[in-house]
Amino acid sequence: MEILLVIAYSSLFVFLIGKLNFFKIEGIPVQWIKGGLILKIVAGTGVGFVYTYYYTDRLTADTFKFFDDSRILFNLVFTDPSTFFRLFTGIGSQTPEAITVTNQMTNWYDTFSPFNDNRTMIRLNTLLRFLSSGYYYVHVVFICFLSLAGMVAITKVISREFPQHSKPVYLVFLLMPSVLFWGSGLLKDALVFFSLGFTLYTFDKIIADKKSNFKWWFFFSGSLFLLMITKFHSFLLILPALPAWYLATSGKLRGHLAFIFTGLIFLSLIYFIQLLIPDWNIPELLSRKQASFIELGKNSGAASYIEIPVIQPDFFHILLMAPLGFVTSLVRPFITDSGSAMMTLSAIENTCILAFIVWTIFKAKWSLINNKTLPWLCLYFVISSYMIIGLVTPILGAIVRYKAQALPFLIIFLLLLTFDRSKGSSGKVKNR
Repeated sequence: MEILLVIAYSSLFVFLIGKLNFFKIEGIPVQWIKGGLILKIVAGTGVGFVYTYYYTDRLTADTFKFFDDSRILFNLVFTDPSTFFRLFTGIGSQTPEAITVTNQMTNWYDTFSPFNDNRTMIRLNTLLRFLSSGYYYVHVVFICFLSLAGMVAITKVISREFPQHSKPVYLVFLLMPSVLFWGSGLLKDALVFFSLGFTLYTFDKIIADKKSNFKWWFFFSGSLFLLMITKFHSFLLILPALPAWYLATSGKLRGHLAFIFTGLIFLSLIYFIQLLIPDWNIPELLSRKQASFIELGKNSGAASYIEIPVIQPDFFHILLMAPLGFVTSLVRPFITDSGSAMMTLSAIENTCILAFIVWTIFKAKWSLINNKTLPWLCLYFVISSYMIIGLVTPILGAIVRYKAQALPFLIIFLLLLTFDRSKGSSGKVKNR
């Protein structure tokens, strides 16, 4: 039955890709988009196999732990609909009955974010159970479609400024091994691609629409909210990028200056907010997150554990250590890092990326991105993401996974900086 449902839903989504204008990008055959979905489903299935036969503890396997907890919540539909509604919506969820249920779950509580992203994945899996009959790989099909939609959204945004690069940009999201693997599993990573993609896509529409169409503001708010409750640090990092994007697009500031300016203002706000609202003390949250990672790496005997400097819950100490975090994320895992077969493959991929960066240093054509905005958005997101990841994560496997969300933006920035595809450009992108 599970196989039949997987085939049925996969066929439905392939059909929708062929029918919906959203999936039509000038210069990219729709068959590429359809093929992309199938490839992602295969990769997502591979993630399930890896966590089934390699990382066999379902209580700690990210792709299963939220799925398993969702069964407890879903079963309330038949036994206690009122408590189900409270927990699913979060409205009045502190009743004794609700707390009894959440105590049965292993991942409902999370102390590392003002907004609990564990619950987002549990609720998403609960919602999908109404359509999946509780089959894990049916959920994989749905998350792959959402992830692909987000990647298509980002491709359409970048193709506005660089229509001649639509194919390379799409292929970067689709074919980079670590992005394909982690962005296709039943994981937060795939949902981040969806929510981030539509945050950028709808904001791009708002900038382009001088009349400030309410529809785009509505979808933008929803996408940004979903990003906030899915991956809070990604939400924080993208916040200053949005006003910078507007300032650069409107011509009020040059691209790189706009991102530097808003970034400095945002850092100042974080500093003062931590003094006023203790629950929003970002340095303390980062310090606790790092301590948890270090404890996990040492207690589990993680083969890919590395020593990183312990950060203090102090704004200026974290700011001082941030460049080291960026370097750690950028260069690790290196080809000399030993570990599992997956780690070796990741090290090979990262070494190739480092070689591409070195090549770009000598081949860069800065004139290609003069008076452009989106390359600087890509660079900003990469630098800020890599800093945070390298600061708090002492496990190479986790570094590989977390930076997969920013990695496509790094490669896209390098492509835009080095390859001039203006000759033969088809001009403006249609069906936006």
